[in-house]
Amino acid sequence: MLILMFRAGGRRYAIDAARVAEVVPRVRLRPLPHAPAHLAGVFDYRGEVVTVLDVGVLLGAEPAPDRLNTRVILADRRADPRATDSPRALLGLLAADVDDLATVDPAAFVPTPVPIPTAPYLGGVAEIGSGMVQLLLVARVLDAPTA
Repeated sequence: MLILMFRAGGRRYAIDAARVAEVVPRVRLRPLPHAPAHLAGVFDYRGEVVTVLDVGVLLGAEPAPDRLNTRVILADRRADPRATDSPRALLGLLAADVDDLATVDPAAFVPTPVPIPTAPYLGGVAEIGSGMVQLLLVARVLDAPTA
């Protein structure tokens, strides 16, 4: 499995690179009134309105820093991103240090010992050459409670 790694809240996370449509520079977002704090806003991506979440805030940490290496990862959140019978559903993930790809055996991701019902998007953890990384399950990010 090829993964795209990034930082949020000072820790390393990754998503399955098969879900990545594109990585774009941080763009000006239109905020949505009364939205949860982790919902950074929306923007127009080639005629499609894309919702962008700040991964750091989603994880209960500080927002993504305003730096050149902070990017918006455009990821397909459908259950099967390879499906051709439904249009892709893009979700933007705002994160820092979006700069590293790695190949990891999917079996290397060990489930966390305690399930966290408020964070259904957190997948297993794996040790790779640059340290530990936790998988973010893009298809489950919007399943998280917003209270």
